[in-house]
Amino acid sequence: MTAPIQNLHQFLALLEEQGELSRIEAEADPILEIAAITDRICKEPAGGRALLFQRPKGSSLPVATNLFGSLRRVCLALGVDRLDRLTERMAALLAPLPDQEVAGLDRRIGALPEFSRFAPVAGRDPDLVAMEEPDLGRFPFLQSWPGDGAGEGHGRYITLPQVFTAAPDGTGPNCGMYRCQVRGPRELGVRWHPGSGAARHFEAYRLRGEPMPVAIALGGPPAALFSAMLPLPGDLDEMTFAGFLRRAPLDLAPCRSVPLRVPAGCEVVIEGYADPAETVMEGPFGNHTGFYAPPAPVPLVRVTAVSLRADAVVPATLVGPPPMEDCWMAAAWERLLVALVRRMAPAVADIRFPREWVFHQSAIISLENPHPGMVREMAGLLWRTPWFGAARLLLFVAADAVPADLSRAAWRSINLADAGCDLIRDESGLRLALDATGSRAPRPPVVTDGAIAEQVALRWREYGV
Repeated sequence: MTAPIQNLHQFLALLEEQGELSRIEAEADPILEIAAITDRICKEPAGGRALLFQRPKGSSLPVATNLFGSLRRVCLALGVDRLDRLTERMAALLAPLPDQEVAGLDRRIGALPEFSRFAPVAGRDPDLVAMEEPDLGRFPFLQSWPGDGAGEGHGRYITLPQVFTAAPDGTGPNCGMYRCQVRGPRELGVRWHPGSGAARHFEAYRLRGEPMPVAIALGGPPAALFSAMLPLPGDLDEMTFAGFLRRAPLDLAPCRSVPLRVPAGCEVVIEGYADPAETVMEGPFGNHTGFYAPPAPVPLVRVTAVSLRADAVVPATLVGPPPMEDCWMAAAWERLLVALVRRMAPAVADIRFPREWVFHQSAIISLENPHPGMVREMAGLLWRTPWFGAARLLLFVAADAVPADLSRAAWRSINLADAGCDLIRDESGLRLALDATGSRAPRPPVVTDGAIAEQVALRWREYGV
């Protein structure tokens, strides 16, 4: 096992060594141009290469995009040879648990010795130097799409942040990936989602009438970034989970002006306070749906300190119509989720998130030995979990249907499903499940004779096709 990656510079060096990085020496503008270049690369087969823009217009700091935009780079980031290793490790972690009820799952996992041994340790970060006067304008943060921030004229965003918060008593630390709108040299609008760890912390501070400390880290160990993105069960500690992913605890360094800790090895750390009495209108923002999310009020973070490495690189991502980098990053969660769901429902053979459906909680789910009525029961079970509670569509196929192949799954859904009895709608009318397993009217599939297929393969060159 290779040593885990400690920071973005190590990861960039690994990508370059593996032929997975392109350096762009020509000047490129963080306003729309870098995003347009990245978008074209993301659409290449297998996700294209990671990009390092060495001369972003108006800043001395390089920008890295599409860092995790391929299955290979996701594997390199997490130190595995294939993503199914994540399923294996998660299944092994969950094996000692007597049941897999979602309620309390975070506490049960947190108490496992094989998990808690990866709890972060106190460290320091000698590479970070504080800016005398915090100024976010010095950074090449991107504007991705023309309409971003059009509501109030603030189009630049921090798109790959790790946002750290904690409860007022310092317990229950949380790290989430929430987009941050740059509104001035020392102001950010941060959109955390209702029900997220940061939102719960913010509500606790609101009830106390106090501003909430916030720390935003860029870069650091890739495992920390993935943990910030993942919808982990309940209040499961993201930094301990990052240690589990990388098989080594993280070093967490104290911030300068807020009582929070962030991973050592970060490129940039932005600190500040979110006052519950202050909100701003953030948006519109072009997101993974391919449309703009409308403006909405979000907390305003007033920056108190900014620290950075002398050779800092600013990581950024681009979201929009797929395929995009987030499609490949979601594949890591897909493989972890398989292990979680199998514990609740052993009949689930596999789960796949088609890239066209990414981050809609919709999935193609294959079942072992499906029988009539099984899909309705399974859909009800999954809709009650936090991972599929907002799924617009769950498409169920038999275990032999290769759910990773969306076109084949779509073909089966047309040919094997009866809309009269196989289309299942929940009580709200907002969620659908489609039984395309063929269990209600099994028919023998059309397949090539095995002996003939072997003969053709042996004589293929002879045919001269």
